[in-house]
Amino acid sequence: MLKKINIGLVALVLGFGLTITTSAFKTVNHSSKVDKQWNFRGNSVSEANDQTKYSLTLPSPTECGSDTDLPCYIITPESVDTEAKLHTYFITNYGNNAALIDGDAPERRDAQ
Repeated sequence: MLKKINIGLVALVLGFGLTITTSAFKTVNHSSKVDKQWNFRGNSVSEANDQTKYSLTLPSPTECGSDTDLPCYIITPESVDTEAKLHTYFITNYGNNAALIDGDAPERRDAQ
């Protein structure tokens, strides 16, 4: 009987030890995820699904929030950092439908 208790106790200690060592050394990712802001440079709503009409590097148009005609920018996950990935994002999330992309813009601007 004492042997059975000792074997059970050893198994319990090993189980706790294994649990502690595997959870104690998990890598913590301290980098915060930052969404990407793609600034729309097109001149019509029909261009809202054209990834070449967006820019990550150019600043937002200064007239953002001034009207309801065109999207000013869209927000994507941080992994969408090239025009090719933006195109894939449009297809995956909006079926490449310009009106749906346009409707999802957080701010709008006047058509020029």
